[in-house]
Amino acid sequence: MNTATKLHRNGQQSITGLHRTVKSIWNTMCEEDDIPADSKFVVFSEDTNAKYQMYYNKALDELRRAIAEYQAGGYVGLRIVNGKAQQRKGEGR
Repeated sequence: MNTATKLHRNGQQSITGLHRTVKSIWNTMCEEDDIPADSKFVVFSEDTNAKYQMYYNKALDELRRAIAEYQAGGYVGLRIVNGKAQQRKGEGR
């Protein structure tokens, strides 16, 4: 398998995993407040926001960044150091 194919596959897997994470946190927040998980616009309780909002926002930011990186060439979660691709610190996707 060539490098471009690996990057494409890894990028897709990262985005899929992040989608699952965002959805899981959303579902948990909805469940906490007895809101149907398929709701589009909600206002969560202060307790639910205090517990989960930070994690939801972080996961959503990571998902957006991964999508942008993928659209820019498939280099999701990588950085270039001395001409070589390396995994970003703290990203074990």
